[in-house]
Amino acid sequence: MQRSHHTSLHGLPVLLCFAVMLLFSSPLQAKAREKVLYTFTGGTDGASPSSSLLMDASGHLYGTTSAGGNTNECVGNYSQGCGVVFELASSNGKWQENVLYAFQGGTDGWFPTGNLIFDAVGNIYGTTLYGGTGTNCNSGCGTVFELSPNGDGTWTKTVIHSLQYGFDGAFPAGLTADASGNLYGVTTVVTGTAYELSRSQGGTWTETRLCSIDGANPGLAFGGKNSFYFTEGTYAFGNVSEVKRIGRLWHETDLYDFRGGGNGGDPKAGVVVDKNGNLYGTAMDGGNDFGIAFELKRSAGHWKESMLYNFCSRNNCADGARPQAPMVFDHAGNLYGTTGNGGTGCTFQLGCGVVFKLAHTRTGWKEAVLYSFKHEPDGAGPTEGLTLDGKGNLYGTTPVGGTGPYGGYGTVFEVTP
Repeated sequence: MQRSHHTSLHGLPVLLCFAVMLLFSSPLQAKAREKVLYTFTGGTDGASPSSSLLMDASGHLYGTTSAGGNTNECVGNYSQGCGVVFELASSNGKWQENVLYAFQGGTDGWFPTGNLIFDAVGNIYGTTLYGGTGTNCNSGCGTVFELSPNGDGTWTKTVIHSLQYGFDGAFPAGLTADASGNLYGVTTVVTGTAYELSRSQGGTWTETRLCSIDGANPGLAFGGKNSFYFTEGTYAFGNVSEVKRIGRLWHETDLYDFRGGGNGGDPKAGVVVDKNGNLYGTAMDGGNDFGIAFELKRSAGHWKESMLYNFCSRNNCADGARPQAPMVFDHAGNLYGTTGNGGTGCTFQLGCGVVFKLAHTRTGWKEAVLYSFKHEPDGAGPTEGLTLDGKGNLYGTTPVGGTGPYGGYGTVFEVTP
């Protein structure tokens, strides 16, 4: 971690000194406004948000919590309730939550995690890490579910696939989709699988096992026709991989292996793809031992990594530490993301996390901290990706913090850069 160096400015005008201070401080903390849209209570409304937010054309937000909802104890879960799918809608400047579905902890699934996605007609798809009909796992091997709007404000939830552990793997986390509405996912056991779900004309879904994979983290990214990317995080190391159709068969290809140390390691989230096919992501370890943001570019048939930013490059990790979420592009090519630790907002040993921006300049990528979390009342430890609206506002979640007992059950927030 770098130390600050102080330069004597004796004899310079006070105004010039102030200008120099602004010059050196501006990359670290940019002016942004943060607003808590909703604070979870840990009851029927849910607890501990567990997915990036999804936004519809009306500006409503959708997400999941890993606990809460049904207030009965959930299969030994750390908190009451098996999790919910929720909707947040703004009315007269105030956001209201509507629980679309509360998981019961049986064949319907429990502990939703990973991302949510829309199809062309407004149905929502997601995964639960546990539950379902699989009998080869304790408390089920996980599910893929669909939520369909009924037109009257209510939703119907359907399990479209239950993982069985054997041929198709177990513990799914996250989905992506192609232009035809086929769903693609991976399972997160050590030796996992990549699979496809396609809907028949009768409305039923058929699963196809694509290939074996070495393991995966949530956050899949579609790479174009017949291709998608995911990451595998292992302590200090890990890799970025591609599942691609070649002829009639699908294959996994290891695109880049993190070496740990100063090169980064342990990517905990998926990657995003720019218009040129380059990949961008975060790794939780390496660099200054507190994670990096990276770029992968194809060069001479191979993928080359460049470090965009080395977190904890400021005293006490004021610039953020341990990113665990995917990043998102704006229209100008800037990247936005979160770190689970670091920042200047709270007194916890490693900080409560930040929202950051990476801007591409003539001299490289520059980081600006848009917001540092305080734990109360705004939340702490963001681990999910951000959602960007058409006006450039950012929306995200924290899994803990806010207000209430036990340190709070998490928040939904908005940051206006």
